[in-house]
Amino acid sequence: MTLRIIARFGLKSTFFLYLFSYVLLAGVAVGAFRYPHFMLVGALAYLAAYYVACGRWLFPTATYGAGLLVLAIDKVFPPASLFGPLPVDASWAHLYFPAAGGALVLYAGTFAKRFGWKVLSVFSILLAVGLGHVFISWVGPLWRLFVPSLGLAPVFPEPFDAPLYILLYQMWRVVHQVFTRVRC
Repeated sequence: MTLRIIARFGLKSTFFLYLFSYVLLAGVAVGAFRYPHFMLVGALAYLAAYYVACGRWLFPTATYGAGLLVLAIDKVFPPASLFGPLPVDASWAHLYFPAAGGALVLYAGTFAKRFGWKVLSVFSILLAVGLGHVFISWVGPLWRLFVPSLGLAPVFPEPFDAPLYILLYQMWRVVHQVFTRVRC
């Protein structure tokens, strides 16, 4: 029974990660988004997929969708058209990503009812993301020794990497939900 619950949550989270990421990939493929700015919005897909798998659809999907809109606007109306030539390659996504990433991290506080538990929920999601980064950084190269890349990684999740993401989301779930006593 426990394995079934683990697999169901991990599969659901991974499905939404691929769904969000490949919508972005489709936009990149048709030339709607500028390189490398789309990678900032792509990073939001990981947290958005976690929340959507928990049944919280509206805010994460709207945040990610707004990021896609910012990328589309950036292609048509880049900051250089407003400010003139810039010394660095700037994008509207550079302004959007910190706010959206911060909002998605703070959104973890909505899982709890009391203020102390809300703060603990936010800190536990930050811990989960940090541990997940360490997990992917250590296990990813070992995985890549046995499973070839299609050339999408590290920007987009690859289809053969699904077991890694299932384990990643399960680790996030354990760190975030067990320590804070919140449930999806």
